[in-house]
Amino acid sequence: MLVVSEMQIFVWLGGALLAANVLAMVLFVLFSKLPDSRLKESIRSIIFELDKFADSMENAEKRRIAIQQINDILGWRKILVPSALIGWIIDAEVAAIRKMQKSTDTPNLHE
Repeated sequence: MLVVSEMQIFVWLGGALLAANVLAMVLFVLFSKLPDSRLKESIRSIIFELDKFADSMENAEKRRIAIQQINDILGWRKILVPSALIGWIIDAEVAAIRKMQKSTDTPNLHE
């Protein structure tokens, strides 16, 4: 049986966040460079969901609920992560999404 330590979980989580950010940046760049097509519309729907996530995490109450849900999930593995750290990661992801939007001149798709 494979024993997974807490450190391995944090390394996997960090790798997953990094991979997700790289993928998101690739999608933002493709969206800004592609001509109108079915692929661009598919990418638009993904970017719309990323923007929707960022918008909702800027709402203090929704952010607090998300932090609580993450703590609940980690709690069943008996992994204690400070809420401040989870909040910092959420804030960093929102900032990364906003920076990707700005750097590729992607419009706010919710307007």
